[in-house]
Amino acid sequence: MTGLATERWGASGPRVVMVHGSLSSAATAFAEQKVLADRFQIIAPYRRGYSPSPRVERIDPDRDAQEIVELLGDGAHLLGTSMGGVVAMRAAALAPEKILSLTVIEPPAMPNGAGRPAADQLITALRGYFGAADTNDLETFAAGFLGVLGVDLQLPSPLPPALEEAIRNLTTERPWETGAPAEVLARTPFPKLVVTGGGTPGFEDVADALAETLPAKRVLFDGSPHAVQRIGQRFNDELIAHFESAS
Repeated sequence: MTGLATERWGASGPRVVMVHGSLSSAATAFAEQKVLADRFQIIAPYRRGYSPSPRVERIDPDRDAQEIVELLGDGAHLLGTSMGGVVAMRAAALAPEKILSLTVIEPPAMPNGAGRPAADQLITALRGYFGAADTNDLETFAAGFLGVLGVDLQLPSPLPPALEEAIRNLTTERPWETGAPAEVLARTPFPKLVVTGGGTPGFEDVADALAETLPAKRVLFDGSPHAVQRIGQRFNDELIAHFESAS
């Protein structure tokens, strides 16, 4: 079995595996989904590189995907937010027979949106920023990264250890290269849901492209943060309806 640490909420019902993104962790990313533990068995792993899971020198979405597959058991609903969405899609392509449904929230699967104006602009901006930024100054790096995305989020200073670790992981990512196997997923039977919050036009382009190719239900919670699941009940209601559509 995988050596990842996990949060586990709920003792009965269908299994749900939730994969966090780059600047978060299992407990913080999915705090608003704990209320679903009366209906589902939720497993939220800490991706490799995020304490208390083992440390790594570089984030590897393919390795992460393989470890997520190990958590699916005999079958599970799979959800991923931000980079966790890319990981979730790669995991679903590795073991489609174990997926009951797939949900992704603003995944930075930038190659999938290539050719669309806002996605192309974001690809260029991300590549340029990661190439020029000082990755040793983590506070400045994170603030600049959020600025590229157009996300208005004030980070605490000094950085808490968990966030410092997350930003250090982020500096090793290459989001302009992290495509998702959409064509493979298009041949799978389980329902798919693509969710965005309207804050980053490049992510909207990527989500539109994914929704067309997968194909997937496309939901926009306009005015929501990048981590749309944190809006709580409105998102949870949509998620439950998506799960129910799988049966």
